[in-house]
Amino acid sequence: MLQIASDQKKIKEESIDTKITKRFEEKLSYLKEGLTLPRRVKTITKVREHVGRLKDQFAKVAQHYEITYIQDDQKGVITDIKWERNKENEKPKGEYFLRFSKKELSDTEIWDGYNLTREVEASFKCLKSDLNVRPVFHQKDKYIETHIWLSILAYQIVNFIRIQLKDQNIQYSWTTIVEKLKTQRITTTTMDVKGNKKAILKTCTQANEDVKKIYSALIFKDRPYVRKTKVVTQL
Repeated sequence: MLQIASDQKKIKEESIDTKITKRFEEKLSYLKEGLTLPRRVKTITKVREHVGRLKDQFAKVAQHYEITYIQDDQKGVITDIKWERNKENEKPKGEYFLRFSKKELSDTEIWDGYNLTREVEASFKCLKSDLNVRPVFHQKDKYIETHIWLSILAYQIVNFIRIQLKDQNIQYSWTTIVEKLKTQRITTTTMDVKGNKKAILKTCTQANEDVKKIYSALIFKDRPYVRKTKVVTQL
């Protein structure tokens, strides 16, 4: 078993934890303020149910909180809510473990195993962020399955392109690849000509050095064409 401590992962997890904690405590504070205001939730049952829903919604941080109630049993209402976060049992941020079936590993094998986990994380990030596998807005199962299947199929193409680039020592994420390729454009110009005809002129801009390297690694032309002209009759 290998223990990993990542500073970047720690920063990311702390940022997420801070955001969720703030929202959770704001919801509790709103509920607590309502105990003294008219037409707000006060009954014992309703308040506990509301807190239970908040615990489900913010389960990642709510499990570390101890919430206590002060209630008036005669009136059947909650008069105060208090909460305290217990950080003693929380897992350290940015640390995780890799478990191997082999008991003895070389430094190279350990490094390759670590890099494999990074690739898996990058794959899920690409699916969720770049290829929009979620959120899914479809309602029917057949459309949901099709959406996921097409996203995974698209990832196979993305992964193949990235492997080809890595073989040429080009370590770009898919987002970076897309942004660099956006610098090359095709422009279309149309104009009316004599005889009730229309001329269509297409030109392709030149690729910069970064784009040329990507095309070269994929064995593509860096400029599919310079200019194309077509004249058509207007209906």
